[in-house]
Amino acid sequence: MATRTAPPLALLLLASFPVTGLAQEAVEATTIGGYGEVQYSNHSGKGTPGEVNLERFVVYLAHAFSDRISLRSELEIEDARLENGSASGEVALEQAYLDYRLVDAVTLRTGLILVPLGILNEIHEPPTFNGVARPDFDHDVLPTTWRELGAGVVGHLPGVSVVSVRLYLLNGLRADGFTAEEGIRGGRQQGQKATFANPSFTGRLEYGRPGLRLGAAFWYGGTAGQDSVLGTGAFDAPLAVVAADGRLDVGAFQFRGEFATIHVGDAQAINSRYGSAVGSRIAGGFLEGAVNLLRPIAPASRQTLMLFLRHERFDTHAAVPPGTAQDPALARRITTFGLSYKPLWNVVFKGDYQLRRNRAAQGQDDVLALGMGYQF
Repeated sequence: MATRTAPPLALLLLASFPVTGLAQEAVEATTIGGYGEVQYSNHSGKGTPGEVNLERFVVYLAHAFSDRISLRSELEIEDARLENGSASGEVALEQAYLDYRLVDAVTLRTGLILVPLGILNEIHEPPTFNGVARPDFDHDVLPTTWRELGAGVVGHLPGVSVVSVRLYLLNGLRADGFTAEEGIRGGRQQGQKATFANPSFTGRLEYGRPGLRLGAAFWYGGTAGQDSVLGTGAFDAPLAVVAADGRLDVGAFQFRGEFATIHVGDAQAINSRYGSAVGSRIAGGFLEGAVNLLRPIAPASRQTLMLFLRHERFDTHAAVPPGTAQDPALARRITTFGLSYKPLWNVVFKGDYQLRRNRAAQGQDDVLALGMGYQF
């Protein structure tokens, strides 16, 4: 058996579909990788000192059992440690699944799988995105990191290798975890004794060539969790998500954007049952542009210094059901600008400034953030 280090899952995902990775190189081999990040933040409107945190430490482990069957897994530690009685910290499997390559264009996948919505849910290592923290849109609208148990297929369209496909049947969300502020985030089951009372379908179609990636994705399933008040059918209290994203690199310039809209069926019944104030529609997105300041000075250098600007607009109360008051503070506008310096492709030092606003002009503040991250 051979053991070696290799680029983490993000690069394997970007390379091609199906992901067979190690299986193409050796009959049996093991890959070790990982990523991590430290973040400092100082909120100007809170009157509190700055805070520094070891946000994540992740170990990636993959193994090719044969030229057709392989395992991929990630174990994550958040906030440096987990202590009895403390609300902070988490140790969790971020993903753990088996791939079985049927033919070159089709691979079966089963286990704890990352939902293929948006850019960051599948590819979220610190050197792959600008800004110290992930966009708030990818927390409150698309709840990164989102993973569920199930099975499906990955691959590419026959004869069209530039178009990749993922299609999964996964366990559904639970409506009892939905909130007004964070939308559907608290409804994720994340592989822990997850009920399959409400199966969900999710998929992604992606076009990719050097310098350009365009993706469209969906999620549909029930959220009742066999709560008889909401219904015991497989698709009772339905939830539908439609998302699109794009990435474009042109010379020294980089552009990316995401958009998603979520329809929460039976939001009125959910709010009545659980005393919540979930919106019936959640929507928003972001646009980002960046330029490599080192390109004119040292065009041959592999180092990059990205000056970026990102603007997010999203509303977890884009629409509300009868009986729920619409909260204008949940219509958020976040502008972030800063620098990301990469001396190597897999090491990054970041700094940014964030303007956090909302339609109600309440609880607004500015945030200065510094950070570093790595992947291997």
